[in-house]
Amino acid sequence: MASDNFPAKTQMTLFFQTAPFRSLLVVLVLLAGASEAMATLGKAPSRMEAASSSTPGAKKLAATPGQQAALYTLRVTQLENGTTIQEYVTPAGLVFAVAWRGPVLPDLNALLGDYFSTFKLEAEQARTSGHHRSSMTLARGGLVLSSHGRMRNFFGHAYAPDLIPPGVNIKDVLQ
Repeated sequence: MASDNFPAKTQMTLFFQTAPFRSLLVVLVLLAGASEAMATLGKAPSRMEAASSSTPGAKKLAATPGQQAALYTLRVTQLENGTTIQEYVTPAGLVFAVAWRGPVLPDLNALLGDYFSTFKLEAEQARTSGHHRSSMTLARGGLVLSSHGRMRNFFGHAYAPDLIPPGVNIKDVLQ
């Protein structure tokens, strides 16, 4: 179906550079990591036994015991897909911050929990205003999020300022 003006190879190259293709790629990356994130912002920390599900690959390979700081606990989990999730837990048992790094973007819906709607609204507004990029930074609706990367190298963090324990400097925590 190549037009007379452009050979098929050129048309395919142009297609892969379009915004609809990039949007499709982002959706596929999000789906690839679905059901693997166990920490949920604003909820109790993840548990090893909660990691198994009927979805293949949706289990934790390793979780470190909580590393106790004076004001919070850090739990580190490596997912089967190679992505590492860090969850920062208040003494009251709520996740106040999460961070991720790895080859696959984690399921942000599961990771952000009730805060996902804020992220989704911001992402939709950015897309409708013509910004089609993989990096996003936002501070809105009780959520601060920074997400960056490309295929095989995603990293970011999110936190709920209202849940940060008194005396904790979030910039030091998320270094």
